[in-house]
Amino acid sequence: MNNIRSEQFTFPDLNPLLRMVVLFFAVFFILHFAYQAASGTVVEKIIIDTATVRPSAFFINLLNSNEHVFAHGHRLISPYVRLSILNGCEGTESLFLIMAAIMAFKAPWRHKLVGLAWGVLIIYLANQVRIVALYFALRHDRGLFSALHGYIAPILIIAIGCLFYLLWIQWSLQKTQA
Repeated sequence: MNNIRSEQFTFPDLNPLLRMVVLFFAVFFILHFAYQAASGTVVEKIIIDTATVRPSAFFINLLNSNEHVFAHGHRLISPYVRLSILNGCEGTESLFLIMAAIMAFKAPWRHKLVGLAWGVLIIYLANQVRIVALYFALRHDRGLFSALHGYIAPILIIAIGCLFYLLWIQWSLQKTQA
């Protein structure tokens, strides 16, 4: 470990773990700030309405065509349920967490790009499963909806992200050593 002297302090002198933590928080906050700055813009509408709500309606109808769900802006609407997907419900925080973790880890850029692609896909699909499950819970058991929405689903998505991250680190280290 390099000794840190105030007159010669540079970012690479930081302990590798501290460097990773600082980089993680920097990337996470930049992504989060940029997305919050896009609140109410076409970017938010694309992420929520187009990329989140429409596919959720498709998957719900695929699972049960009798639901007759359609996407209307940020809402999933059926004869039985109206579910709003708002800023914070679209899974961006989990996406930003996995993206920041991958960017902060010291790995070749090619490995980071692979990790970002797979990580974003896995978190996106986990969030789609969460929204579909929330729809059916709201339709059939409102008590389950509250538990899924507030505790179970967020913890599962974070756990899935952590598991993927650990597997990706292992893969990246093996590829680097080979």
